[in-house]
Amino acid sequence: MARVIFLTAITLFFSTPAWAAATAAPVETATGPRLTDPQFFQMLDLSRPELAAVKVAVEKSDWPAAKHALAEHLRSRTSPHWTFDPRKVGSDRKPGNSGAENALKHRFNSIGIWWQFGPEIDWAFNPTTQPDSKWPVNHEWTWQLSRHAAWLDLAHAYMATGDEKYAREFVDELRSWVRDCPVPVEAAANKPLSRWRTIEAGIRMYRTWPGTFFGFLHAKAMDDDALVLMVKSCVEHAQYLVKFHMAGNWLTMESDGLYHVGALFPEFKDAALWRETGVGRLYRELDVQVYPDGVQMELAPGYHGVALDSFLGPVRLVPLSGFELPKDYLAKMERMFNYFLYSMQPARQTPPLNDSGASDMQPWMVTGVQFFPARDDFRWVASDGKEGKPPSQTSYEFPYAGQFFMRSGWDRQAAWLCMDAGPFGMGHQHEDNLSVILTAFGKALLVEGGVYTYDASQWRRYVLSSRAHNVVLVDGLEQNRRKEPRETWIVKTPLAHVWKTDARQDDAEAAYAEGWGPKAERIVRHTRHVAFVKPDFFIVADTLEPLDGKQHQYEALFHLDAGDVAVDGLRVTTQNAGPNLTILAAGSDGVRIIKGQKEPSVQGWLPDSSVGYGGIRPIPTAVFSKRAEGRVVMYYVLYPTAAGAACPVKEMTVTEKGLALKMSDGAVRNFPRKF
Repeated sequence: MARVIFLTAITLFFSTPAWAAATAAPVETATGPRLTDPQFFQMLDLSRPELAAVKVAVEKSDWPAAKHALAEHLRSRTSPHWTFDPRKVGSDRKPGNSGAENALKHRFNSIGIWWQFGPEIDWAFNPTTQPDSKWPVNHEWTWQLSRHAAWLDLAHAYMATGDEKYAREFVDELRSWVRDCPVPVEAAANKPLSRWRTIEAGIRMYRTWPGTFFGFLHAKAMDDDALVLMVKSCVEHAQYLVKFHMAGNWLTMESDGLYHVGALFPEFKDAALWRETGVGRLYRELDVQVYPDGVQMELAPGYHGVALDSFLGPVRLVPLSGFELPKDYLAKMERMFNYFLYSMQPARQTPPLNDSGASDMQPWMVTGVQFFPARDDFRWVASDGKEGKPPSQTSYEFPYAGQFFMRSGWDRQAAWLCMDAGPFGMGHQHEDNLSVILTAFGKALLVEGGVYTYDASQWRRYVLSSRAHNVVLVDGLEQNRRKEPRETWIVKTPLAHVWKTDARQDDAEAAYAEGWGPKAERIVRHTRHVAFVKPDFFIVADTLEPLDGKQHQYEALFHLDAGDVAVDGLRVTTQNAGPNLTILAAGSDGVRIIKGQKEPSVQGWLPDSSVGYGGIRPIPTAVFSKRAEGRVVMYYVLYPTAAGAACPVKEMTVTEKGLALKMSDGAVRNFPRKF
C-alpha cells in the first residue's frame, strides 16, 4: 500500500507542470540568471523560523539585506551538510592540485583535449570544430567543459591551503558562466555547443556543484552576492530538470541532480517537489530500465555503473539531509551489484562490452558491502579475499541481457569468457551479437573494439561496427540491428538461448538472423555454440544457414591482443612474452591475418587510452574464411596457455560424430556435435 501511495503522489507531481506552477518562473533574457531577486526570494519558504531575518528584509524589499541574511543562514546551518566540514580550511597547507593550477591560468582539459583560454572563458567554444582543428569533430568537448570538474579542483585546493586565490578564481568563473549561459526556457538544449544538455544539468547538481558550494562556503571571495548567485542558479537547474528530461542513464543523472537540489536546499517552497520528482523518477526507473536479472538496459557495464551511481545518489544523501526514501528503494539495487559481481573479469574489471572499457570493480564491491553487509561474496571481492566468502557460482548467465560468463574460478589467473548474445540495447550499442572475449592467466587475450571517444572519426565508426568484434561477416557485410524497430532493442522476455553449466562443462548457444549490410538483408542465420571444457579451454561452433538458398562467403573474426602471431595451417598462436592464446580451426578454407589496416576498410586495431586522446594501436586479427552453399559448420578451439607453456592440442578434426582433438600425450578427446 505504501508503494501505491508513493507512486500516486509522484503521478500527481508529473500531471501538474512544476515549471508553470512554480511561485516564480524565469523570464527570457540575454544573460543569466533569469530569476530576479524578488522572484528568487518569493520562492523561499519564509515561514521557516530560521529564515526570520530573510523574511524581514524581503518584506522591506531590501535585497542586499535579504541576501546577507540568507547567506549567513547557509553558512551557519548544520543540516543539510556535506561529506566534509567546510570550516576546516587550510589544515595541511598542501599546494594546490594541478587541476586547480591550470584553472587559475584558464587552461582546461575536456575529454582529454587541453585548451588555453585568454582572460575571458568562452563557454560555447569547441576546439574540435575550428577550421584548423587537428582533432575530429567532438561535441563532447563543449558539453563536458560545463560539467565543471575544474571547479571541484579549485575547491579542493582552497580547502587544503586556505589560499583565497582559488576562491576568487572560482567566483569569477561562476559569474562568467551564469552570465553567459542563461537557462533555456522553451525547450531542452540537447544540441552542439549547448551548456544546458539535460545530462550536464544533472551532473553539475550532484557531482560538482555541491562539493564546490560547500568547499567555498566560508571563503571571503564567496561573498553574499556570489553565494546567492550560485544558489539561484541551482534553483534554475531544478526548475529546468523538472520540466525537461530524457531516458536511460541520462534520466538517472538528471533525476539525481534534481533530488540533490531539493535535499540540499530544503528552504525553498518547491524543495519537496524537487525531491519527490527526482526520487520518483529514479524509483520508477529501477524497474523500467533495469532488467529482472539486474542489468541496465543499455547493456554497457560502464553505463550500468553510471545509472547505479545515480540511483544511489539519494541513498547517500539520507545521513547528510535526513530525508527518507521508499522502504524498498535500496533493496531494488542489490541485483545491479550482483551483475557487477558475476560479470567481472578475473582481474576484477568490468567486461568491455558496447561503449564500456575495462574499469576497476573493487570500489563497487566496497560500496556493495556498505549497503548490503549480508553479502559475503561482495565482501570477499572487496577485501581481495581477506574477508567474507567467494561467490557460490563460477559461471553465470544473465538471460535478459543475453550475457553468458564462463570462468574456471575466482582467482585472478582464472580462465574467463564472455559471450554477448542479447538484445541490441537501449543505447551505446555495438553491432556485435554473438561476440566472445576471453581472458586468462591475468591477460586479455581475445578482445573487441571496446569504447572510443565520441567523435566523428573513422575509429569511432570502427568500434561500433561488427568489424571490431569477434563475430562472423557474411559476404563482407556486417550485422545491422540498428535497422530494426526501436521497440525490439529491449525485451520483455529473454531472447531464445541455451545455457547449461555443471562442474565439467558450460554450454551457451544463441542465434542471429536480424540482417546483414546496409539494407539489413535476412540472408543467413548464424548460430553460435560455445562450450567451456573446464578448466582449460573453449570450443566454438558456428553454424551458418543461408535463408536465400545462395552461396555465401563467411569470415569469422578473432581480435588478438598481441604484438604478433604465428600461423601454421589453420592454427594461429599469439606471440606474447606472457600468456598466449592458440586458435585451432576446422571447417574453414583458410586464414589470413590483418593488422593495422585502413583500406579498403579499417581492421586490426584496438583503442588504447594509455597513449592519450584518441589512442589506438594495431593488433593482429585472424580471419577464418569459408565459401559454400547450404548449411556450414566451422569449429574453433580457443586454448589459453600460461607464459612459456605450449598448447597441448596437436590436431583437430571433424568426424561424423563431432569433433576430435588429438593431444600432445597421444590421447584423443572426442566431443559430440552438441558438445
